[in-house]
Amino acid sequence: MKSLAAIIITVYNKENYFDACLQSVLQQKCSYPFVVILSDDCSTDSSAALCHTYAERYSNVEDITDGEHRGVVGNYLYCLQYALNLGVKYISQVDCDDILADENFLNRQISFLESEEGAQVATSGFFLINEKENLESARAKFNELNPAASCYKELNINTKSLLFKNNTIVAGGATYRAEHLNEYIDRFANLEDSTQDLPLWLFLSLYGKFYGCSVKSLAYRDLRESVSRSADIQKQLDFQHASLMTRLHFINNMQNKFYEQSPEDSLSPSQLKSYINSCNRLFALKMLRHYAKLAPKDYIKKLKGVLSSSPALIFNGSLWRSLLVYIKNR
Repeated sequence: MKSLAAIIITVYNKENYFDACLQSVLQQKCSYPFVVILSDDCSTDSSAALCHTYAERYSNVEDITDGEHRGVVGNYLYCLQYALNLGVKYISQVDCDDILADENFLNRQISFLESEEGAQVATSGFFLINEKENLESARAKFNELNPAASCYKELNINTKSLLFKNNTIVAGGATYRAEHLNEYIDRFANLEDSTQDLPLWLFLSLYGKFYGCSVKSLAYRDLRESVSRSADIQKQLDFQHASLMTRLHFINNMQNKFYEQSPEDSLSPSQLKSYINSCNRLFALKMLRHYAKLAPKDYIKKLKGVLSSSPALIFNGSLWRSLLVYIKNR
């Protein structure tokens, strides 16, 4: 039977967590046929062997590991292209260290998208688990946190909010339509310095609405090496720079797309400048936040630089909160 949906799991050096993740996906109580796509990105632990073992054991698991190192973004795009070649209608993705604690996650997401034609993305919430928690403890937390009933509502997420505000969508709690994603791979995704999911949400925002579910389906593993918790300033800098490049790259592609297909919808020079300036302001505020946490000696110099380049940010609460964090961490 042809699969209606694909769940992508990209794998890299997570042998201690991968089994719980994959079991949580395979135990989904879904009335729709789905395939699980695995790809290991040259792990140095036993993750690649686990991918192979599960593909042999389960008929709906496909291991497409080929020994090539692609990086986080490249490995996801490799899996995405494979899923599109299968002709699936919907795609979900789960990080190999997280857990789908909700056994009805996929069934609920697909059923909603099948019933709501204007919905492009359906999302669920998440809760945190630590390094030691397993599938059983994640499910116990899920049962404590979530009501029996659930509903979806339209989210205030669109192209502008994704460009000029923080990305609030957790990839592991989302299911999205596949129909336009070949264009995404061909045109919007091939940026070397990029983040994994932000360009995807930006692209999908051009085609439909985002809806959120009240159920916290995903157990998100809070690891020390994650970008959000890292004390490595270079790691923080690289991630924020990649986010900025993603936004600027998207604006450029969006402008070209509008110009080719409907010139009347393209951005005017002043609009284009305003979009770029807004992205740069967001980048500056994010950089200040991370500088504040790590309390480097040149924070005040950075603060003055941000204000001189964009005086209007003096009214931005995030800027002054970063100053309070800096003072606290000194």
